[in-house]
Amino acid sequence: MIRIKRALLLVACMVLTACATEMGLRDEFDKSMKAYNRMIRWNEVENAGMTFLEEELRDDFMKKAEALKKRGVTMTDFRILTFECLPEKKSGESIAEFDYFILPSNRIRTTTYRQKWIYQDTIKRWKLISGLPQFD
Repeated sequence: MIRIKRALLLVACMVLTACATEMGLRDEFDKSMKAYNRMIRWNEVENAGMTFLEEELRDDFMKKAEALKKRGVTMTDFRILTFECLPEKKSGESIAEFDYFILPSNRIRTTTYRQKWIYQDTIKRWKLISGLPQFD
């Protein structure tokens, strides 16, 4: 009888640990996704790339960020439309909308930005694996 109680207690602890880990990954995904999008919104595109982008994708990202600056693209707002975190697959996806204008025009435009994320166990962080959208 004591063995059964110990076994049940052990199983309960394992289930709680798994749930806590899963919730931790979801919380970290939410924080990373929102921080990245806030940086883009406040025109900190290079900083967002250095902080959240996979290393192999940074060069292309930085070239696009520089092109945005040269064209005078200014973000005015963003909205997270949907997001999904799959802790068991260590991946996530989000869709955001960005409002922006390109000088000298003052016309507000909107672009949809699909973002793909992965969780890297080695550094315990979420990293973006998709580049910037087109701001036409």
